[in-house]
Amino acid sequence: MPVDVSGRLNNGRCKGSSTEARVLAVITGYGLTLPEGEILVVIEDLPSGKAPGIDEIDNLLIKIIHKRFNNIFPTLFNKCLHLSCFPDSLKIGNIILFQKGGKDQLRTSFYRPISLLPTIGKVLEKLMTQRLTYHLESTNSLNDRQHSFREGKSVDTAINELLRKIQTARRDGKHVLVLSIDVKGAFYNVQHRDKLKSLDASTCPINIHRLFHSLLQNRKVTLLTRQGRATKDQNQGFSQGSCSGPALWNLVANEIIKSGQITFMFNPSQMILCWSLKRMQIKAL
Repeated sequence: MPVDVSGRLNNGRCKGSSTEARVLAVITGYGLTLPEGEILVVIEDLPSGKAPGIDEIDNLLIKIIHKRFNNIFPTLFNKCLHLSCFPDSLKIGNIILFQKGGKDQLRTSFYRPISLLPTIGKVLEKLMTQRLTYHLESTNSLNDRQHSFREGKSVDTAINELLRKIQTARRDGKHVLVLSIDVKGAFYNVQHRDKLKSLDASTCPINIHRLFHSLLQNRKVTLLTRQGRATKDQNQGFSQGSCSGPALWNLVANEIIKSGQITFMFNPSQMILCWSLKRMQIKAL
């Protein structure tokens, strides 16, 4: 269950380099407010030249606004946190289609959809994700066998763990069965209800927990067609550029890992199931 944390954040601006500011922002991430310094770091780190969302407010404009009126975004984001409300207008993904070469233009697989989210919403989502990620790692909430989207872990660490299992089994006179599974589109097809269920099972601070619930509700995607703009509910997957995707995927993956001997690879769609069995057990299969 989510926990209520009453710690306070430093509301002053972070001093020093961007890296130092980011570290300070993360390690104090259990407070009831979002400090100006933490917000400043996220806004300053917004990359230039990125296409805006449906509101046409790009990263450069966000930086200019915050520089001229530095109380607007802290007030907005802290009000969202206090009310546990992620505004619906910041959750609309504007779909842009890119053509793939060598494909049939009449097939949907010929097109690669990109979902452009409003930048203001992405900043708030980044602030939420920093706190969720810090909580999961600092409380050791994620299984050690999970190697996707985690600092210090990768496909190499997953392979090394598999090799250690094989070596241990051989020393014990056992044989190892390895099944590699490639689930097509796992990252983009996981249902929002599964993310919320996994979030509910975590001990995430209650203010962040509630805001994530709001983030995943009433999401929509829109596409400009020849007949006009079409809008549809988004009940699964992660939008392109959604920074919370990896953290929420890790929560879902953590629940899957609990069900068996699974080592996740770096790609969410790839996993390894490994069993150490005696010869007679293998013959019985």
